[in-house]
Amino acid sequence: MGRFILRRLLQGILVVVVTAFLIFIATFSLGDPFASTGEKVVPPEVAAINRAKFGLDQPLPVQFVNYLGNMVTGDFGLDFDQRRPVSQLLAETVPNTILLAVVALLFLVLFGVTAGVIAAVRRYSFWDVFVTVVSTIGIGVPVFVVAIFLVANVSGVGPFPPVPRSFLEEVPWYWDVILPAFTLAIIESAFVARLMRGSMLEVLQADYIRTARAKGLSERTVIGRHAMRTSLLPVVTFVGLTLGTYIGGAIVTETVFQYNGAGFLLARAITNNNAPVIMAVVVYSVVAYVLLSMLVDILYAYLDPRIRLS
Repeated sequence: MGRFILRRLLQGILVVVVTAFLIFIATFSLGDPFASTGEKVVPPEVAAINRAKFGLDQPLPVQFVNYLGNMVTGDFGLDFDQRRPVSQLLAETVPNTILLAVVALLFLVLFGVTAGVIAAVRRYSFWDVFVTVVSTIGIGVPVFVVAIFLVANVSGVGPFPPVPRSFLEEVPWYWDVILPAFTLAIIESAFVARLMRGSMLEVLQADYIRTARAKGLSERTVIGRHAMRTSLLPVVTFVGLTLGTYIGGAIVTETVFQYNGAGFLLARAITNNNAPVIMAVVVYSVVAYVLLSMLVDILYAYLDPRIRLS
């Protein structure tokens, strides 16, 4: 098990470094953020001072090596717009995104796994047909459609904060997070329901399930203790990777709801061509995704020892 974890750790580090290098090249190839554009006129000497201040006057490989060294210490540079350390911006937004991801994951597991189990246990019943039809329709609905619908019809109603939101209005965190979390979870839960149903149906036909029933175990014990554990293997993989995407920052959902998370921060940085913020959020997203992928692999290996040998 130790060698398995070490191998996954080395793979994760390689993915982060390579991805950071590619994003670094792409980000700083977008153009000079201090050049004159449109109505913004920047004197050449001022642009040269700014480029030197932010290290943009050095060769690209040197910039990347310096960036990696600073990144290890938590220094992601200065924000071009506010001249604030990017690490402060991350500290303000990342906890909100993690909170959003956790709440969305709870919705995802509650809706998806429960619906999939009910559909599999009551195969060919009304509930099976209902879950199948609804999940099939749900998979084809883009997340931004759900987000726009909730913003137009639910935001600003009752305790839910309006969009666009007012900076002077304080809203409890649970009312602030529930709509974007529901938006993230509702589409993915449709896929989880289909995945869980198919996995459960396959497991329920296995010999050890028939043996458990032949021993006189209650149906609740057979389903809950024996069938669900094996059926959850593909769901664990999907949910873990989905959580990595959530924690990395749900750009569309956070932007539509103007939720103060890493995804909304990245959307604003892309609009303003704010290279240090773009780099920081993307690297953070990659690290979060890789870490969650590693945890999923380790959990998968724990649930199925055959994986450790692959």
